[in-house]
Amino acid sequence: MIKLLKLFGTGQITLPKQWRNKFKTTHFIAEETPRGLLIKPLTEVQYYEIDEDNFGINFPTGIAAEELYKKLKQANEEIS
Repeated sequence: MIKLLKLFGTGQITLPKQWRNKFKTTHFIAEETPRGLLIKPLTEVQYYEIDEDNFGINFPTGIAAEELYKKLKQANEEIS
């Protein structure tokens, strides 16, 4: 789907409400590519490594127990 976006004098653009609702995030990544500007939603799940033997998972907006279980199981499989 292609939408026309307007650039304001402050450098801001507004994403269509349909897209904002679909991705349920307030954070996006903008990347310059050979084809132009690519805007991607940034998920609220952040993975990071604490040291060589450990890893951390951060859920700034909280997470349902089922979803946490799935993420931990997936992380454990990747480590094994």
